[in-house]
Amino acid sequence: MISSTALWYAPRMQMQQPRPRSFDYDEASRALVITWDDGTSESIPFSRLRLACPCATCHGELGVPGRFSTTQELLPGEDELADLSLVGAYGLNVIWQDGHNTGIYTHAVLYDLAPHVQLSQEASPHD
Repeated sequence: MISSTALWYAPRMQMQQPRPRSFDYDEASRALVITWDDGTSESIPFSRLRLACPCATCHGELGVPGRFSTTQELLPGEDELADLSLVGAYGLNVIWQDGHNTGIYTHAVLYDLAPHVQLSQEASPHD
């Protein structure tokens, strides 16, 4: 017999995304590098990460638009990464050089921001 609890959780289990195994940043390419628990690694450009900041100031709240709701332009230095810190077992806090540090990027948000492009190392330059 299947309990109602099992039915409630079954769809979520089928759609489970990989979880981050590690975070790093590549200053040369100006990108956050995430290694997922399925072994893949992906890069999210700092500019994309900053424009997707989920905090109330950047994204808005309670019907009030945030800064990036009205413009997609970054001011000089707004995409300069200063530090990263883990938030529990569910997210990442990004600290920007301009002092902004209130956005918590959940693992699901980071997964959605990642390009999910698999590059073949055997690909021919003529492909």
